[in-house]
Amino acid sequence: MLVILFAFICGMLLDIVWTKTVSAVGYRRPLIAANLSVALYALTAVSTVLIVEQCFAACIAYAVGSWIGSYVTVKWWSK
Repeated sequence: MLVILFAFICGMLLDIVWTKTVSAVGYRRPLIAANLSVALYALTAVSTVLIVEQCFAACIAYAVGSWIGSYVTVKWWSK
C-alpha cells in the first residue's frame, strides 16, 4: 500500500514539476529550469522502476497522480 501511495505522490509531483519547468523555460529562467530538470529526472526514474518491476497498481496510481498534478497546476498555479 505504501508503494502505491508513493507512486501516486511521485506522479503528482512529476507533472507539477514538469509544468513549472516549462514555465521557467518560457520565462527564460535557466537556473530554475535546470534545477527542476534534475527533479524531473528523479521522478521519471521512479516510474521506470515501477514499470520494470511490473508494479501495475503502482503504475496506475502514478498515472492518476500525474493527471491530478497537471490539472491542479494548470487550474490554480499557472496564473
